[in-house]
Amino acid sequence: MLRTLLLVGAASFMVGCATAGMTHSELPTYYLPSDPSTKLSQYVAKQRPADDSQSGFVLLHDGADALAARIKLIDMAQDSLDIQYYIYNIDTTGGLVTEHLLKAADRGVRVRLLLDDVGAGLEDFKVSTIDLHPNIEVRLYNPLSLRNDWLKLFSKLGEFGRINYRMHNKLIVADNQAFITGGRNIGDEYFALSDVDFQDVDVLGIGPISDDASNSFDDFWNSGIAIPIHVMAEESSAEDLSGMRARLGSNTRAAERNPYVQAVEQSTFLTGMNSETLDWHWGKAQWFYDDPSKSDPHGDGNGVAFLGRVLIEPIKQVEEELLLTSAYFVPRDRGERFLLGLVERGVDVSVLTNSLATTDVLAVHSGYAKSREPLLEGGVNMWELRPIAGQQERASPFLGESLASLHAKTFVFDRKSAFIGSVNLDPRSIKLNTEVGVLIENEALAQEMVALFQRWTSEDYAFALSLNDDGSMRWSAEGETWDSEPDVSRFRRFMSWTLGWLPIAGQL
Repeated sequence: MLRTLLLVGAASFMVGCATAGMTHSELPTYYLPSDPSTKLSQYVAKQRPADDSQSGFVLLHDGADALAARIKLIDMAQDSLDIQYYIYNIDTTGGLVTEHLLKAADRGVRVRLLLDDVGAGLEDFKVSTIDLHPNIEVRLYNPLSLRNDWLKLFSKLGEFGRINYRMHNKLIVADNQAFITGGRNIGDEYFALSDVDFQDVDVLGIGPISDDASNSFDDFWNSGIAIPIHVMAEESSAEDLSGMRARLGSNTRAAERNPYVQAVEQSTFLTGMNSETLDWHWGKAQWFYDDPSKSDPHGDGNGVAFLGRVLIEPIKQVEEELLLTSAYFVPRDRGERFLLGLVERGVDVSVLTNSLATTDVLAVHSGYAKSREPLLEGGVNMWELRPIAGQQERASPFLGESLASLHAKTFVFDRKSAFIGSVNLDPRSIKLNTEVGVLIENEALAQEMVALFQRWTSEDYAFALSLNDDGSMRWSAEGETWDSEPDVSRFRRFMSWTLGWLPIAGQL
């Protein structure tokens, strides 16, 4: 017992001495200018319209297409790959992505991989093994100071004031010519290969907007809190890297017979990309992102809603209709007033978020639930995803039935433009996490987003919310109605209600 107390005390002391975070002396590096002779440059040149100020986009809302697009960009890259993710799981999809990254590095492609330390939660050994490749460098964003697996808990507690700020960005840029951003992390659940099927949206972009995406990556990569893994972990050996390659290769060979992997290789996206028949949507675009200083508790930008401030402008300019899809939706009083103000001036405001049955964070649902009645009273249209959302359409032949959960973060403005990114409408996204996304001015793409919103809010996908005559909540779907949170146990309802009393609204 005494030994345990001494260890806890020592760990707490070490954490207390380390709350400023780690530092490093690496020189900054920047994205490589586009080479017109690369495959991606030549592809983009063929697709580009006469107006070279416009950028082109393709929506990725199917899991197989979304994974195929990432692997295709990695395989086409000849100069550089810049990759930034909050979560990076080493499962089937993560293993495929990692193996293709190693093959790209073998071809001479410079790979910079930036991961959020808490979100990714990878073992230092695995990360440092990948970093051993001469063409791959890995950095962890705002990392815990104590790296031992069981000591990380003390680091999370002792350094909470610093590590509470996370990098939620999702971005991959290939040869500074093409990028993917949106809601998906790297993991099976984001690509319809797990018991939970995240309904999500990404966008593939090409054209001048790629420079902006690369610039935002550089800002994070060269920030003082993006720490090279070799500063924190013992260097792996060549044998470790060889062993990782062997394991990944073995898994890939086994996966070749996996019907899911075969579906990815035969996806409609790949068919269109390979035949150069993808339907690109061209238009003006703006790249929005939070400055990395938002994550510095001692910096001038700490807690500043950089992205939120610029995103509010296109919302204010809406005249007729605003469609919001947010996995985590906690508007609080200020957000409620803002949305109700839009309704008062004649804007049709519609919101889709998770139900209690589909959310993966009960505390977030408890914070959101307080806003439902005032928003419905004020005329906001609201839906919550059902756990069996579109089961007949999306039932996976690879896993059987799976439960749905909403993970998308999108805005559609007057059916003329759309924003797709990583930002949820909650205090954590606005104030604590760094986020990224792109605003696209193209009516055809906006109409695609409208069609997706309409499908996801149809009766077999979502509960329609309304108020009873006495002002109490009501959920409706497929001819049935419920007067309490549907498809959940009493215990889950009780836990959500209990969490609603805790003073944690600013952390949600």
